[in-house]
This record gives sequence, C-alpha cells and structure tokens, in this order.
Amino acid sequence: MQNVTALGPKNPWTANLLSALGIMHFTNEEIKETFDGLVGKDGSLAKVRMFELLKAAYGFEPMPEEMGIFVTTFSLEDEEGELSWAELEAGFDEIRDILSGVAKNATEYASTQDLKDDLVKHRRMMKDPMDKYKAPMTTSMGIGWHEEEVFNERFPKQSCAETKYADEMVKCRLDPF
Repeated sequence: MQNVTALGPKNPWTANLLSALGIMHFTNEEIKETFDGLVGKDGSLAKVRMFELLKAAYGFEPMPEEMGIFVTTFSLEDEEGELSWAELEAGFDEIRDILSGVAKNATEYASTQDLKDDLVKHRRMMKDPMDKYKAPMTTSMGIGWHEEEVFNERFPKQSCAETKYADEMVKCRLDPF
C-alpha cells in the first residue's frame, strides 16, 4: 500500500512541492479500505476521527498543512457531526483538484527557449521558492526562508594591553620598538 524506500524519493524537487501531500499518493479505493476497517461498510466517520483515518490510511501522520486543507474542506472546526463515504470521496477529489492546480504553480517555463532567454537577460524567477516548496531545498535557501527579524550584533575590535600601549606610543610619535 505504501511506496516508501530507504533511499528517498526519485525526484526530491517534486517530492518537496507544496502539492506533494499524502492525499495525492493514495487513491480513494485505498482510503476506502481503511474507512471500512474503522467504521464498517455502511457506517459514517465522526469528524473528530479524520486524523485517525488519514494516519491509518497513509501509514504516517498527515502534515499540518494537509490537515489544514482537510479542516477547511470538510468543516472540521465544528467537531459535531459525521461524514459519509460519499461526502469523503467528493471532498478528496476536490482536494486533489486544488493540489494539482498548486503543482502547476511550480512550473515557471513552458519552453526551453524562454528559460534560456531569461538566463541570458538575468531575469529573476516570477515565483518565489516559498510559493513552490514546503521547505528549503538547499542550505542556502534556508537563510531568509521565513521572514524572521534580522539582528546584526556588532562585535567591536578588541586589543590586548600590549597593542594599546604600542598604539599610544605611535600617537605620541615615539617608536615603540
């Protein structure tokens, strides 16, 4: 059911896209098996058990960003109520449609010529990396990834006693040596 390897994903760039969430890697049939195991064939799932369903279906905990999408799609803020399989299936398809649109957002160029032209002209990318990826892909991307406050602390030059003495001697136009 799961496609997990010790070597990591085939393409780390696509695995780190904002659209690379668990729901995109599992079909409705795979989630239905887990749903039936939790509530039975004709049952409905309490809204508070959505996290439990996703964790059991995926085999790992869903990311907070993904849970945010589920909360808005299925109105999970109000913990009262239940969801039938038909409602879940429609919601899963809606989420997949939204995420496939996000995946298209990561594509900057449709042709190699446009890319080459922008490289020659030194044009910046139209979209920021934070608009495309969940986390920084390289160490250098991590600097400034989140808009944290920059604090530049000054460390003034410090001199030892001998250097201070020599500096004073030079100011007096005496040879310290």
